[in-house]
Amino acid sequence: MSSQKRNTPYAKYVFSNVLQFARVGQGMYSYDELASGVGLKPTHNFRRRVNEMVADGTLVLCPAFTPRGNIENRFMADITETEMAVVF
Repeated sequence: MSSQKRNTPYAKYVFSNVLQFARVGQGMYSYDELASGVGLKPTHNFRRRVNEMVADGTLVLCPAFTPRGNIENRFMADITETEMAVVF
């Protein structure tokens, strides 16, 4: 990953909508599910932006087993203690 982040309209769209989608659904999502949830295709650029969100701590990376026995990356919104207090 490059050290410089490009703040393009596409990046702003991904950062805001993926986080909102992940928080509303309250589950773990694959790249494909996140992309379809925000109306985009899971391109290399989309995956790179999701990985940037993981590096920033906005999303949490959760390796998960698939039904066929493979491991895939799944993502969920970061749940902080203050958000948990609101939920419970």
